[in-house]
Amino acid sequence: MASAQNEPLLISSEEAMENIRRRVQHKIAGKYLEVLDPDALVPDSEKEVPDHSKLSTHFDEETRQEFEERFGKYRKKTGSKYNLQNVLWFIGAIAIFYYTDFYIACRYDPRVSRNWFNIGAILIVINVCIAMFFIVWLSAIKKIDVDDWEKLYPTLIPIATGAFIMGGMCVTVGLWPVWSFFTPLILFTLFMGFVVFIAMIP
Repeated sequence: MASAQNEPLLISSEEAMENIRRRVQHKIAGKYLEVLDPDALVPDSEKEVPDHSKLSTHFDEETRQEFEERFGKYRKKTGSKYNLQNVLWFIGAIAIFYYTDFYIACRYDPRVSRNWFNIGAILIVINVCIAMFFIVWLSAIKKIDVDDWEKLYPTLIPIATGAFIMGGMCVTVGLWPVWSFFTPLILFTLFMGFVVFIAMIP
């Protein structure tokens, strides 16, 4: 009787161990794939400087096909920026902005705690200015790689992060009398809609 009761526990523990083993194998294979870089299918004539340090540059066609069959499922897939999730976030943000009269409430509603709201708005503007400096000035105009941002301006990213967090908290407190518990949800949806809109810009 006791053995019959313990049998499901043993089976569940074995299934758990099997799931853990598969996850570990998946991560190891993903790292292995990343090192070998089987995606390097661009001809050398189209590369400015061919990277011969990657093992994938030494694969012949047969080896590449065999490797693709065995490890292709572990490759990281990059989806389109116009996917359903992004579109839903964008539409949701527009709907909330319209049906809550967000602009009118922020501008004229007497229930808004103006001190908290103004402080939060200033901090968020600081965050946006720093982001525009990085995206427009450094990336678009100066053609500086994203990886070099922190090296050139190591203090700006922490300042922008702190300003955004504190600004979001202050704006939430300022608008709390208007929408109460829905305030964080409204602000988060509007923020995600803004991020998706920026990401979908060509």
